[in-house]
Amino acid sequence: MVIGTIAMRGRNEPAPAIAADPAASDIARTVPAPGGPPPRSPVAARASSGAQLAAHVERRAQRRDEHIARTAALKKQSAERFAAEQVDPAWAPQKEAELAGIAGQPGFATAGVKPTSLDMDCKSSMCRIDGQFASNGEAEDWILIYMSSVGSALPSSVVSRTQNPDGSTRVEIYGRAR
Repeated sequence: MVIGTIAMRGRNEPAPAIAADPAASDIARTVPAPGGPPPRSPVAARASSGAQLAAHVERRAQRRDEHIARTAALKKQSAERFAAEQVDPAWAPQKEAELAGIAGQPGFATAGVKPTSLDMDCKSSMCRIDGQFASNGEAEDWILIYMSSVGSALPSSVVSRTQNPDGSTRVEIYGRAR
């Protein structure tokens, strides 16, 4: 313990002794450390903590909104690129079968995440996967398993989720497959 204390302090000298007298420790708690900020009252500390918390919550909300906007822009760009592609009849059916095979692996059934509907549509270099799920939790679990399983079959993709009015969730994935 002494070695750990010395290592943590970064010095070769022992830690100062702690006063055993309760009055001395009360004084030590109320006297500000030299060069340190003066002690704050509990009310001031709570007010400052509240202000810091509010600022943190505001920053998180701003970052979340920025992320949503970036994802929407990427989805729009991917959807436009996908719509502009012509179908490669030699490649598209094989890639659709490969992606559907990944979605049909036993791990999905084991996890209890099966879409109520799942469509695969590939063109010449991109694919779109559109799935409907009973709940948001099932959709998130399916996305986690599918995206970790698909690997190099769909190396670059944009995943979006939409909450339907009935509580179900739509998952749409646009991915570059070659």
